[in-house]
Amino acid sequence: MKKVAIQRDSRSRKAAAKREARRWIAGILILAFALLYFFPILYMILSGFKTEAEAAVPSLLFHPTLVTWQKVLANASMINYLKNTVFHVIAGTCLCLIIGIPATYALVFARFKKEGKGESLYNWFVTTILLPPVAVLIPLYLIFNELQLNHTRAGLLFLYVGFHLPICIWLLYSFFKDVPEEVVEAAKIDGCSSVQLIMGIVIPLTKTGIMTAGLLVAVFIWNELFLGYNLTTNATATLPVYMARFGQQQGQFIAQGTMETLKEYYFKETQANKTEAFHLEKLYLYYFSEDFDREGKDIPSGKGRAYDRV
Repeated sequence: MKKVAIQRDSRSRKAAAKREARRWIAGILILAFALLYFFPILYMILSGFKTEAEAAVPSLLFHPTLVTWQKVLANASMINYLKNTVFHVIAGTCLCLIIGIPATYALVFARFKKEGKGESLYNWFVTTILLPPVAVLIPLYLIFNELQLNHTRAGLLFLYVGFHLPICIWLLYSFFKDVPEEVVEAAKIDGCSSVQLIMGIVIPLTKTGIMTAGLLVAVFIWNELFLGYNLTTNATATLPVYMARFGQQQGQFIAQGTMETLKEYYFKETQANKTEAFHLEKLYLYYFSEDFDREGKDIPSGKGRAYDRV
């Protein structure tokens, strides 16, 4: 009996040791995967404490410095870009939810549901998500210049709400569908109005979905660059537009490109007129692409350059 008990005890210890080893192995693998997944973010944070020369060469060994942070924070205009971004995120998210919640309620429970138009309208909202902003950039640019909306925050806010409202309705629709219709019908029988239904029943039952939709809309507005870059001025631009200037060495890039173009033209000026025309066109196209005026003027100038915005 004692031998049997000892064998059982040894077996149980071995089994416990195996389970402990498996837990350790699983924990190490999970930690390694988490570090691998988090490494790009970690490297980005570490790169903020490098000089521009050190950041150009991938390496984990460097001398930490706050020079780049001083360059960024010393620019007073960055605060204005940050204020514009925070305003658009808060106001745009709130407006999308204020409009999106009643609209989704109408599609799922109210008038459009009774008339059988809820699904078709929902599909129309979803398809508008596929519209790329670049497809409507030119008419929007002309409208903004004509109405001087590029000098106000309201113009860009209107676009943010318009582009992100379908996303908000698309996310809320599935959550509203999970609300039992019996609960809504019982509340209507008890005399609840549509506002009371939304505030007292639908919102409490779908608060998780509302928070999810609001969070995603806020992230999309915060990261939006295309509309903010093309339809604003220095006073109304957002933080991603400010961040765009750090994408490359603008001064060295312009200087080197201009020098190479002029040198090539100088040493080949004795060639045929066709070749000379080619170099002149090359120089003009390069200048036009870098000096595109963002304030609506027809003649290129230096006022709208991305690296002069901050």
